[in-house]
Amino acid sequence: MKEEWHQLLDSGTTLFARKGIRATSTDEIARYCGLHKRCFYEHFNSKESLVAHIIGRWLEKTDRYLSFNRHISSNAIIEMSNFFRIAERVILTTQPVFFRDLRDMYPDIWAGVRQFRENQLATFLRLNIRRGLEEDIYRHNLDQTLLEKLYFTPLELVMNDRIPPECPVYRACRELNIIYLHGLVNLKGMKLIYEKQVN
Repeated sequence: MKEEWHQLLDSGTTLFARKGIRATSTDEIARYCGLHKRCFYEHFNSKESLVAHIIGRWLEKTDRYLSFNRHISSNAIIEMSNFFRIAERVILTTQPVFFRDLRDMYPDIWAGVRQFRENQLATFLRLNIRRGLEEDIYRHNLDQTLLEKLYFTPLELVMNDRIPPECPVYRACRELNIIYLHGLVNLKGMKLIYEKQVN
């Protein structure tokens, strides 16, 4: 039974990311992992329940990663670059329609995502900026409060479908992340980026 639960969770994650939530039926999720539709309802009472579990797992894993990342990164630049790689992987594997569907269909779950962003992610950025300043690799004249808020701009662009159609979403986010990191660093930090080829 537990194996089926995980199969449904993984299938739902894959299909929602690829097609969006609205365009993916519970029947399709069950079929994708070779199960009968009734099996879906033995484990989840609705599509919303499955989405809530997927997002809950996603946020929990991200929270653990943010803590782990701080300990494995030799400096603030590496820590930020590692974070960017994870964020870019999500963007690469998840179509923008998923985020729009989540916001439009399940506002309570979406509110949890926003709360996570405003608490855990904002805290990560704040601590990273403080670390970079202490390590003397970030600019001392930067506006910390503004930079915490600015990071979320790429995510907003993706979710509000404001990336030009001829520009792949992943590439746009990647470039915005590079610009963000380069805007944080001082000359010493810039040398570190180019010596270690961090981006």
